[in-house]
Amino acid sequence: GYPGVLTKFFHSDIAARMKQADRNGKLRKESQFVVGIPAREMNKADSDALILLQGIIDAWFEEDDGLVLVDYKTDRILPGEEKILEERYRTQLDDYAQALERLLKKKVKEKIIYSFTLQKEIPVKDLPSTS
Repeated sequence: GYPGVLTKFFHSDIAARMKQADRNGKLRKESQFVVGIPAREMNKADSDALILLQGIIDAWFEEDDGLVLVDYKTDRILPGEEKILEERYRTQLDDYAQALERLLKKKVKEKIIYSFTLQKEIPVKDLPSTS
């Protein structure tokens, strides 16, 4: 049942890192943001027009070498289908990372989806750059 799912989360590696960040005053939850990003920086067009990006980041925290973005997902997927979540939410997490970097002038070093269905964390890797 559900309580077990939460217990498992609290014992996960990412929860331990969040706890540590919280002790250092470096954890934020449910951060709402609105940020304007020039279109060319989002590879949408060669233009300075601002694209307004807004959202709510479930959690993010800062470690010595950068920021970590965490997004909770409850999608029903099967073990072995982690790639589906990664592909489904990559753009959203990239956008959130870009917003954070712009607002904080710090690098996002990791983007992590925590799947409550699979009860595990799924790192979202950057796609190899095409340029």
